[in-house]
Amino acid sequence: MMKILHTSDWHLGRSLHDKKRFEEYDLFLDWMIGFISREEIDILLVAGDIFDTSVPGTRSQEQYYGFLARIRNTCCRHVIITGGNHDSPSFLDAPGGLLGALGIKVVGAVTGNPVDEVYVARDSNGNAEAIICAVPFLRDRDIRTVEQGESIGEKSEKLLNGIIRHYSEVHSEALKYVTAD
Repeated sequence: MMKILHTSDWHLGRSLHDKKRFEEYDLFLDWMIGFISREEIDILLVAGDIFDTSVPGTRSQEQYYGFLARIRNTCCRHVIITGGNHDSPSFLDAPGGLLGALGIKVVGAVTGNPVDEVYVARDSNGNAEAIICAVPFLRDRDIRTVEQGESIGEKSEKLLNGIIRHYSEVHSEALKYVTAD
């Protein structure tokens, strides 16, 4: 049986009343590694807001990349990370090639190609075990066009239709893997 751990909103780098919380985050990430190992988690999904700001500090980046390096030494075979509204899409996507080589899928932003948001988790024989729609936080500019003179109602309707369209497109891409495998 496959085990999936879904987490989000880590907000690495967040302070509380001007107090840095790096030690708390270190303890959390240590706990997460231990939990993944103890529970024999196969897939880790991190659904946005990895960082508290779009320009995370060096220490927060060290925590994030250190965690990703350490998770490769656990039983977890698939890591999928999507960007949230606090994350910088370009910052998350920048090391995508390197992280991809380590088996870590990162989708920081919408690319315009729905297939980029579909991840097929495969077993050691290449068989599909799970199909994951890795949709990042959808920014207004990603899903609708702006027209001069639009009413608030028209903007809201275009936004809703854009969200529906985007999820439908990603879902349609994912379905192709269901019938292919």
